[in-house]
Amino acid sequence: MKHLIPAFLALPLTALVACAAPEETAPPPAPEVTTVDLSSKFVWPRSYDYMPEGATLVYSATLDWRHDSGIAGAQAFWSRESDENGSGIFISEDARIFSDENLTKFDVIVLNSATGNVLNGDQQKALQRFVEAGGGLIAQHAAGDSSLAESWPWWETQFGTEFVSHPADPQFQTADVVTLATDHPVMDGIGAKFAHNDEWYSFTGPVGGDVVVLAGLDESTYSPLNKVYGVEDLRMGPEPTDHPIIWAKCPGNGKIVYSALGHKADAYDSEAHKNILRNAMAWVRAESDAGCP
Repeated sequence: MKHLIPAFLALPLTALVACAAPEETAPPPAPEVTTVDLSSKFVWPRSYDYMPEGATLVYSATLDWRHDSGIAGAQAFWSRESDENGSGIFISEDARIFSDENLTKFDVIVLNSATGNVLNGDQQKALQRFVEAGGGLIAQHAAGDSSLAESWPWWETQFGTEFVSHPADPQFQTADVVTLATDHPVMDGIGAKFAHNDEWYSFTGPVGGDVVVLAGLDESTYSPLNKVYGVEDLRMGPEPTDHPIIWAKCPGNGKIVYSALGHKADAYDSEAHKNILRNAMAWVRAESDAGCP
């Protein structure tokens, strides 16, 4: 007796495969990707129409060392200040914003630890014209580490000295910041000195040009040494006048304040530091030239 082969076993293999294969479907379309053409003109967000005139531009771009904690702390501080006084703020790392037309929206620019070659020649000149025509500029911490000045002759001249290094091991120390210009509006209410914890910059020497040195460091209150790398002895001199740490200039009709304070976010917990920044903002906005060298 012959054994009967079940019918399904008699089917060709190709037929079985065809029956088992899932129905082919077209792949889903790729999601659209929005990109920014950095060679194009700067495009304002919709909020631009509601930004008050005379707002503050906080620019935090970095192509060298980036102080993330301090940058975030400064942005939070200036944002709270803007909320409280209604002055308006725009935070950006897009260099295309630096044109004569775009900068008319602002009264003050904050270089928030910007480092490296983050502005091309035309953008540098636009910022220079902004300041010399009467705008205010506040430069914070790493904007003075010389990487910004290397490709920007105007800023090199305005800064007036050259960054050398900072202590390491310990990197952060509490030191006395001594007021050197007690009658200057930026130092109003600060007192003779205050203790502050930060990363302390040393420079090649006194600040050049027409300058008012607002505060200096008392090197006897911390260790100005770096035994880990680079220049070891970072002492600038025994007197606070030998070691400038905050200063002011008035190029053209504008005003500049540089403060080396602000490496980490907790630098903005200091009431003295916050008051200096508030005073600096008021001073660079003021139409009077009181306090200029």
